[in-house]
Amino acid sequence: MCEQREKFISEKLRLMEELCKKHKLSLTVQRRAILENLASRTDHPTADQIYASIQHRISGISRTTVYRVLETFVHLGLAQKISNPEAKARFDADTRRHHHAFCTTCEEVMDVFSDTLSTLDVPDVGHDFVMRDYSVNFTGLCGKCLSEAAPVRITEKGVT
Repeated sequence: MCEQREKFISEKLRLMEELCKKHKLSLTVQRRAILENLASRTDHPTADQIYASIQHRISGISRTTVYRVLETFVHLGLAQKISNPEAKARFDADTRRHHHAFCTTCEEVMDVFSDTLSTLDVPDVGHDFVMRDYSVNFTGLCGKCLSEAAPVRITEKGVT
């Protein structure tokens, strides 16, 4: 694992400890293992993927615990929940403003960092609504799926 990722994980764990104390939450082995796993990844995992990765390390941990801990992390600002077309919640430990690209074939989610998108002049949405943040999601094909895709042809009989 690269030094930068290790530093990111250490900072996330330190922040979790601080926030757990502030909100009078127990600093459990489960919370630590889930945050370590999430922070070490760049694939924007689902709760089920995190569960599959840590179930062998923590006996008796349940999927429900993983879901609840991830929701707690989102509430505390340690993680963000990413919306995507597959309708499965995915999670990201990187809470800096950034955007995402979603491959509709393999369902990979990729980070998109863009100064242009991050400094958009966001319109007033009305309805006495105060916007706190925003993100832009793109859908399409990743490079791997694009290179493997058969060419699409439109004929009189439809798409082939």
